[in-house]
Amino acid sequence: MARLLFPLGLVTALLIFLFRTVSGLSLNDLFIVQSGSTDGGCDTHFNQAAESGTLDDWHTEITFALDLVVNRLDTYDQDIKVRRALQIFFGIRNNGKASAPARVEIDEIIGQFQRAKDFFDFRQIGGVPMYPLNGNRYLFCDSNFLIHQAEDTPAQDWNAQDIIDANGNIVTIGDVPGYAEALAENKTSEAWWSGDLTPVNGYYFSPTGGDYCDGAGLGLTAEITELNQPTRPTGIESIILCGSSFTNGKPNNYRDGDALIQAGTNLADVVPKSATLLHEALHVLNGAGPTGFLQGDEIYDIAACINAAKATKKRNPENYIFLVTHLYYLYGEPEDGNPGTSINTNWDFAVVGNGANRILGALTP
Repeated sequence: MARLLFPLGLVTALLIFLFRTVSGLSLNDLFIVQSGSTDGGCDTHFNQAAESGTLDDWHTEITFALDLVVNRLDTYDQDIKVRRALQIFFGIRNNGKASAPARVEIDEIIGQFQRAKDFFDFRQIGGVPMYPLNGNRYLFCDSNFLIHQAEDTPAQDWNAQDIIDANGNIVTIGDVPGYAEALAENKTSEAWWSGDLTPVNGYYFSPTGGDYCDGAGLGLTAEITELNQPTRPTGIESIILCGSSFTNGKPNNYRDGDALIQAGTNLADVVPKSATLLHEALHVLNGAGPTGFLQGDEIYDIAACINAAKATKKRNPENYIFLVTHLYYLYGEPEDGNPGTSINTNWDFAVVGNGANRILGALTP
């Protein structure tokens, strides 16, 4: 069974164009990327054979940004600008050198970024990947591969075979205990089958499925458990990027965003499009539930992210996105050839306004 998790609103999550790759890194190591240009396929945005295209550019940009952030957060005690940024987005008071309790919180945040960096770097220890790809992570570029199924439709297992009860009768979706439970969690949820157009034979349970990308969403992370599948008991994570994540009005990359900034520019307006993929990957790495990242009630608006309680900030992926963006514009460097990762003018940002009207405005360099 499966549920659509973490719908990503149009408010502030995003994507890009880059003009080089990181040697040895491939998006194919991280995800099984759906092929084709329809039915959730990503061929328009990623050439799997050549390992090139917009999604490859996003991958490069994300690795650059995460590397910078991890290194800069390590300078917390020495850098007042880093301390101010962490106070804004994670509520850690800037009292100079970190106290013991503050150090624990800082290390937790660094750990989040380090895990994301290890994932996108496809880091290996002793030749063994930290995040191996065992048929358990998929990347789609539309939600239209999901096919609606009525509750009285015969239920299928992970081999796409009809489920039969002890008396030899075909069991419907609504009569499978796990499926019925998933449908009951939200009275508007419906079943969506992914096995007709993809290799993943399972169900998503959500009010929206195949039509999700017809709305304002940029992307989402969905977890699917294939019924009776013996080798993947922890399920399959699927990131779905909607067409709007590639076409929304955010900057294509950090270089382009940097060129748009002037004094007073709101940080939320220059988050690059690649942030959508990073946002969803944070969901994959952290899961949901009481100890995972927020789902359903997550926050996107920058004022709400700034004003949220500390405990909420730590579980809200967009707070991490805003911190990455802030530090990259502050400390990124110009590069030969002016690729999408190049920063030609460094900008710091500060809170402007009050309450729900707060923004993070750029300061004159």
